[in-house]
Amino acid sequence: MSLINIGKAPRRLHRLSQILQAFMRHGFGHLVYNLKLHTYLPVANRFREKPLKLAQYEEETLAKRLALVFQELGPMFVKLGQVLSTRPDLVPDEFVKEFRKLQAGVLPFDSAVAKGIVESELKCPIREAFLTFEDKPRASGSIAQVHDAILLDGTKAVVKVKRPGIDRLMLTDLDLLSFLADRAERIEELKPFRPAMLVEEFSRAIHHELDFITEASHTSKFHQGFESNPKVHIPKVYWDFTTSSVLTLERLSYSNLVDCSFLDEMGIDRKKLAVDLMTMFMEQFFITGMFHADPHPGNLLVSKDGTLGIIDFGMVGYTTEDLKNQLSASLMALIKKDIDFFVEVFIDIGCISQDGNIPKLKGSLLEILDKYFGIPLKRIDIRRAFSDVMQVARNNSMLLPRDFVLLGKSFITVTSMARVLDPDFDFASIVTPFTKGLAMEKLSPGHLAKTATVNTWHFANLVRQAPREIRYLAQKLLTGTMQIALKHQGLDNFIFELDRASNRLALSIILAATVIASSLVMMAGIGPTILGNISVLGIAGYSFATIMGLWLALGIFRSGRL
Repeated sequence: MSLINIGKAPRRLHRLSQILQAFMRHGFGHLVYNLKLHTYLPVANRFREKPLKLAQYEEETLAKRLALVFQELGPMFVKLGQVLSTRPDLVPDEFVKEFRKLQAGVLPFDSAVAKGIVESELKCPIREAFLTFEDKPRASGSIAQVHDAILLDGTKAVVKVKRPGIDRLMLTDLDLLSFLADRAERIEELKPFRPAMLVEEFSRAIHHELDFITEASHTSKFHQGFESNPKVHIPKVYWDFTTSSVLTLERLSYSNLVDCSFLDEMGIDRKKLAVDLMTMFMEQFFITGMFHADPHPGNLLVSKDGTLGIIDFGMVGYTTEDLKNQLSASLMALIKKDIDFFVEVFIDIGCISQDGNIPKLKGSLLEILDKYFGIPLKRIDIRRAFSDVMQVARNNSMLLPRDFVLLGKSFITVTSMARVLDPDFDFASIVTPFTKGLAMEKLSPGHLAKTATVNTWHFANLVRQAPREIRYLAQKLLTGTMQIALKHQGLDNFIFELDRASNRLALSIILAATVIASSLVMMAGIGPTILGNISVLGIAGYSFATIMGLWLALGIFRSGRL
């Protein structure tokens, strides 16, 4: 352990104890014991009976109890629940629904503290940066809260202020979460959820969200990308009043997109608005290559003249060339009802291993296609269809790329909102031109020439490096320095038990030696002595051996393996 971590260790152990106690309180004691984490609990809880009674939790679902644990443990775990709600390919629907509720209900912090953070970050008094700065926050989240303000030139703005001390709290909890995820990988029942992979993905998201410069950059890119589109308005970033902890944006005086009473009052054509909404996101998916990954109703707005507005670019996804190719190939396979081709696409992108149950996967996908084929597209419940596909992914242990899932979730949300605006909305009429355009682009002479050039460069590079790589391998073989790395799987629990057994054996030997040594000391009457010739050292040795022996016996008894 480094000198820096020595000072942090007590705080982290205390926080780990708090986390484990929260899980125990909500009926997850069995999980704490299975992860071999009960030794980090306080002594009063550590010797609690292992089989916990769950009768008191019968009225609450497992998903709700886990959401309550996240809510109790604070910002980092609240954010974890929000991120898990975006992964329906890994988390069942009932968990997704409960985790979505974590989006609201976060209490704001003192506005005086917020002003102090703004002044510290901008290195000037509030009055020198803003004409007005509202004390009451407009909104509050797990990482920051938002205040209305007016710049010195009269421009209306919103100021997003990071919570005090949130960086240290988040990063400390993130380290502990990584520790818990490594332990969770040892349990077969938890492996399908890929805890280590989820935490790694979550860690990247947290580091981005803690730095408001990233969100400001995303917002600026979207603003530039849609600046020439009169139907869409993205807030402008005021960089002079933006830092890693303070984000200042243009304030949009818009209403909620699905506020139908407002739309009717303003005389806005709902059908046209639905088309504009879907077109805007199709441009993000297939043209700009970057899309808003969290388009819930609170982030999509509309002005009195029908202009669309988007806010909150903390979570974005990217459609790379590979992802576009996978989307077009998958769509082509679905249109032709070619299950073999569809499955091959998913195998190529690493969603399912070659030794997976391919026939089972094909059968599940065929059932879904038979369920929805023949139904007019505008009558298909697109959200239910997406949920069915995600259930197939979970049942077959498929690991879908993050951006692939985010794109699907974003598409489903936008389509659902478009149907709220226009119940007869047919998304195929908007999607088809973009997919055809993508296919034509792939067949265009320019794209083919670019692909040929890249492939030629890779092939030439391979030919150029081949002699050197072969010579390197030959030298390793001839000198006997070739090394082959082997990694065991499924032996972690066995190694843990073997290590614990060897530690108990070593302690037993030490205790036996202590008893023998104490007896010799008592017989020799080595001083100091009490009550005549009773050796104090002998008594100390017997006492130590008795206490440690009882502790060892209790541990063996509690393990249930006498």
